[in-house]
Amino acid sequence: MISAQDFLHACLERGFSFYTGTPCSYLKPIINYVIDNKEFSCINATNEGDAVALACGAVMAGKRSVVMFQNSGLGNALNPLTSLNYTFKIPLLLIVTLRGEPAGPKDEPQHELMGEITTALLESIRIGWSYFPDSSDKILAALEHADAFMTEERLPFAFVMRKGAVEPYKLNSFDKTRSIHHTVSHEENFCLPYNKRPTRNQALIVIQSISGKGTAVIATTGFSGREMYMLDDRNNQLYMVGSMGCALSIGTGIALHKPGLKVIVVDGDGALLMRTGAMATTCSCAPHNLIHILLDNEIHESTGGQRTLSANVSFAVIAKGFGYTHVLSTDMLAEFKSCLTQAMEQNGPVFIHLKTRPGVPAGLGRPSVKPVQVKERFMQYLGNFQ
Repeated sequence: MISAQDFLHACLERGFSFYTGTPCSYLKPIINYVIDNKEFSCINATNEGDAVALACGAVMAGKRSVVMFQNSGLGNALNPLTSLNYTFKIPLLLIVTLRGEPAGPKDEPQHELMGEITTALLESIRIGWSYFPDSSDKILAALEHADAFMTEERLPFAFVMRKGAVEPYKLNSFDKTRSIHHTVSHEENFCLPYNKRPTRNQALIVIQSISGKGTAVIATTGFSGREMYMLDDRNNQLYMVGSMGCALSIGTGIALHKPGLKVIVVDGDGALLMRTGAMATTCSCAPHNLIHILLDNEIHESTGGQRTLSANVSFAVIAKGFGYTHVLSTDMLAEFKSCLTQAMEQNGPVFIHLKTRPGVPAGLGRPSVKPVQVKERFMQYLGNFQ
């Protein structure tokens, strides 16, 4: 058994200062110590997949990051771990608890299967792992091993934590967060017929016309990134591939660690509906420099035009409820441009919802630059800002 202090300060010496994830009783000493001590920053994510994406954003902004969760949540994290971290080669340090350990302490029945397959699952998705160090004299060697893997493979490494690995640590501080409870009155007046709304391409042209130097743009997976690349390929643009629904968490991770940079997230209705809970995490952190744009054409266009459920959703009311500082919902391109221009000068997080119509430019191809190259030049751009 080791102390949370010994492990975490050894991590701090290696640059790991940002922590996120979801709680587990095994992790309580680690989480409590991070919350109590100002050398660390800690954000409680709404789910494990969002935590991985949030940490990826922090890594791209120059912060070494640790993601912590119970092994039952490993399934939730599989999508970004395999299609975000693997694709873009983003290393993270994971702490995954081993609930339901075979031949281990008796546990609840829902942990039985995952307990049996946790380490095999990590290996199958090419994540290096070892058991969490169980004595203080093993901490440095364990971290050196993890660091060597992350440096060589540019992939996450996981410490698999057994029950009782860390001495108890009682939380001494109380996280005083703002409380939002009010009624919302917002009328969405979409006056244009569906086929008269602006296209996604028109909206992206507006975004590029406004997002110059001092701005980072994260485009959700699908046609948004491909069209943005076709319009004007820039080193301040990150084109998502896979990890659907994770764009907002990535943008939040960047915005929190690059306060001198304006961060624009270009989201899609299908993607946002997939991980709506990320809006809660974003607004609890309240990055003042974040603009969240939702381009909503009510379909999964890149997979054949199947309907999403967005026609039944009032995104503006939801955004207000989550706590965005400014909210607009429109189907008018001129109003969208005006609001985005204002948002560049406002304190966020800002939410802008634009109803669009389907349509893909003729001859639309895919970026010729590889995802890893996109990430690396994007990180170089981020490095120019505080």
